[in-house]
Parts: sequence; C-alpha cells; structure tokens
Amino acid sequence: MLYTERHHQILRYLETHSSVTVQELSKSLYASPSTIRRDLSELESMGFLQRVHGGAVLTTGSNFDTPASIRRTQQQEEKQRIADLASRFLSNSSNYFFDSSSTVSFLALKLRDYLDVRIATNGLGILSSLSSSENLVVLSSGGYLRSPYDEFTGNLAVQCISNMNADTFFFSCAGFSASQGAMELSDENVAVKRAFFKKSKQHILLCDISKFDREFFFNSFNISELDYVVTDRKPANSLYIELLGDRLIY
Repeated sequence: MLYTERHHQILRYLETHSSVTVQELSKSLYASPSTIRRDLSELESMGFLQRVHGGAVLTTGSNFDTPASIRRTQQQEEKQRIADLASRFLSNSSNYFFDSSSTVSFLALKLRDYLDVRIATNGLGILSSLSSSENLVVLSSGGYLRSPYDEFTGNLAVQCISNMNADTFFFSCAGFSASQGAMELSDENVAVKRAFFKKSKQHILLCDISKFDREFFFNSFNISELDYVVTDRKPANSLYIELLGDRLIY
C-alpha cells in the first residue's frame, strides 16, 4: 500500500495535535468525509494511527516508526541548528559514519565543503544527497532496505560495517531520557548503530529537544557511552545538564 500526499498531511497534522476528527481533516484537506475515513483506515492498517469514534489518534510515538518522508519535514529549523553546532566536529582528511536519521542528514550535507573525506552510512537519503560530490568517498553499508524508512539494516549491513573504521560516528535516536539514554523503535536499527559504534573512536548523538524525556522499547546507548550530545536548545530538565556536563552542546 502506497503513501499519498494526503496520508502525509494527515500524519503531519497528528504529529502536532496527537488526535484529529474526520470533520477537521475533511475541512483542512478539502476531501470528503468518506475519503478521509478510507485514508484513516489505510493508515491504521500500516500501524501509524488508531481509529477512534469520529477520528483517529497517533500511535507513532509509542509503537511505530515514522516514514522517512515524514521525518524529513519535521523540526527542520531545529535540525539545521543541530547540524550547525555539530559541524565543529568535521574536518578535512577524516573518516565518518552516519546513521540513517533525518537529523544526521542535515550535517552530512556540510561535508561537501571538506576535502579528503570518506563516509559510510546506512541511510539511503544521505547516499542520494552526497552521490554527486567530487570531494567525498561515499560508501553504503548495504543490507536489507527497510521501506519506507530509507535505511539499510540486517546481518549484511552489520558484516559490512565490521570491515570499516571511522574517526566519528554521528547518529540520532527515537527518544532520549536521563535514565535510559538513547532508544529506538527497531532492534534492527539498534544492531546497525551498535556496529557503527563499535568501529568508531568518537560517538556523537544529534537529538532535537522534542525527543528528550521520551522512552521507547529498545535501548541503544547509555548516557555514559556518549562522547557528546548535540541538541537545539537547553533542556528544561536540569538533570541532563548534571549528567552530561560539557558533553551537552546546545
């Protein structure tokens, strides 16, 4: 079942409001109530929302990952600020690992300004955006393509990564908490990130503030494993500042 632009708009609305009625969507999207009901049923079958009487509620935050096409449109200003802050860790003649996250993809674009740089990633979007750069050597982890998340996972990806080495691994997460650290919705995603982590010297989490204090099923990294956490503004919870100290950049 394919996404439509209307599906995209419904999910974006739910990301902001958490719940919505058929009438609200019908009015804002200029579609008939029957069309909206059909859209909601299709999105429910894909696991992105739950139908309730007269509308729907978002379930992505607790149990389901968000498609790459949606993630790329969210918190763009925050992600750009994070990329600007994290660019201090970029330099010529370096090797990098990048995960498949939309946050990290903003930073990856800055590599076009550097010379003698080699990167490896499991992110299809990053591979595509950097494919035309003459200054970079860009490698794919290979593996199983998880669609519509635009990421390569599986044993083939892990095995490929085990044969590479990098100075720094840049990655994001689904959620981040003071007690659990970085978390994900997919164990396959965690396996690839742990493989990148093991084969890199420095580990930098790029995480916008909306992901703080959100917990998910799979743990990926403890706070003690992170060399730096880069976010877009000061966390409201001072515990993060106490735990991370100079490792927190905002």
